[in-house]
Amino acid sequence: MKFIALLANTARSQAYLQTLIKENLKPTKVFIMDDDNKKSLGKIKNYKKVNKGKLSYSFKFSVINTEEDLLSTLSKTDIPYTIINSSNINSEEVYSSLLKCDENFVVISVYAGQILRNKILGLNKKFIHVHSGKLPYYRGSTTLYYSLLEINKVAASAIIIDQGIDTGELICCKEYDFNFNPKLIDLIFDPLLRAVVLVYAIKQLIKNTKNFNFQDKLVGNDYYVIHPVLKHLVILKESNK
Repeated sequence: MKFIALLANTARSQAYLQTLIKENLKPTKVFIMDDDNKKSLGKIKNYKKVNKGKLSYSFKFSVINTEEDLLSTLSKTDIPYTIINSSNINSEEVYSSLLKCDENFVVISVYAGQILRNKILGLNKKFIHVHSGKLPYYRGSTTLYYSLLEINKVAASAIIIDQGIDTGELICCKEYDFNFNPKLIDLIFDPLLRAVVLVYAIKQLIKNTKNFNFQDKLVGNDYYVIHPVLKHLVILKESNK
């Protein structure tokens, strides 16, 4: 199965690309959405402000070297790449770039808060997104924290994006016990967890490109950005295990 990767300059994208290459699941082409360093969420530079010393992390078979940006990773491979001068997934630049590609599957890792609109979704592509929650039970934002708070588990689900919020056809879902530094959930663990499930999803699609499951949209809850106090309680709870 051939696929391309559409990546923002974020820690999640670094974990995706580094892990895919490690597992010999290379995209045929990579598009990098350049934000001209104007966005801050999900950036490794935020990790560096509070952590010194350790540069590389892993979870299961996923990896992230915090010192290795997307271009550094790509320079070690023969994967062709293009830098798109837009950080907006719904921009004309992104649309025209994808329109020229023959590949049907697109792995996406976008900047925080972005939702694919009808024009992009109207392309004859299947956009693969990994959500950090067990679907259909945990839809929406910061669900990893809610899951830890409620059931002491973490999970991620790979879906084919549709017009809803985390309601697309399900490729696969994996659930795990949490045993990681809780202070690194956002910038390190979340990207690693999603990268693990992305690999499972790609391998499953290689076997069968049409093996999706519809979600029961009447099951589960929609979650919103967790309150800072609740987030702090989760971190304290996990730190005191």
